Amino acid sequence: MVPPLNTARQPSNTARRLRRLIVAAVMLVAVFVAGSAWLFSGSVVPCEELPSADGLSLRCTFEVLASAEETWDAFTLVGEPRRHYFDAILEAEMRPGGRWRFVTDDRKRFLAGGEILEIDRPRRFLHTFQAADLDDPPSRITVEIEELAEGCRVTLVHDRFPTKTTTYRRFLRAHPLALSALKSMLETGELPPRARIYTAIFKPGMKTFGVRAEPWE
Repeated sequence: MVPPLNTARQPSNTARRLRRLIVAAVMLVAVFVAGSAWLFSGSVVPCEELPSADGLSLRCTFEVLASAEETWDAFTLVGEPRRHYFDAILEAEMRPGGRWRFVTDDRKRFLAGGEILEIDRPRRFLHTFQAADLDDPPSRITVEIEELAEGCRVTLVHDRFPTKTTTYRRFLRAHPLALSALKSMLETGELPPRARIYTAIFKPGMKTFGVRAEPWE
């Protein structure tokens, strides 16, 4: 007896390869999403989203086992790479009305900048903020440092956002990460694992995008 013919169409090699590519792409996206969720979670410094007189604001508060002077220097030291912030270097005229900017550690790319509004060492530091790669309007950052019996309390308020701009959304994630890394650096001298990972991921790209850092006159 002759066996019946199998009339069902078998998938072609092209179709099978396409299915494997789709499955691989889905798995890659899932890994990326899970990795991003892990990377941007677990910060020890919380930041609240709050309304303010000038629009929206982000308020981040934490305590650190370091002196007010040490903490002040971590925010304002000029000319030194900041390990907690992608090794960016602060260049600044440290006076009210003075300019400030962050550049990459090779000083070739301009990352962000603004104007210093108030400086009261080691308690209070205010400046405007504008990311070099975005067209968002300038916002404002206020850092206040309060001495405690042991260490100090830091309050960072980033405000004057008219809406949830790209800058707002970026720093809703970036401030907890950077401030958690800063706290670790001040207390232990070491970056936490997440900070080492995101620095390795993002730092190379920061040296290729955005605005070239021209020397200040």
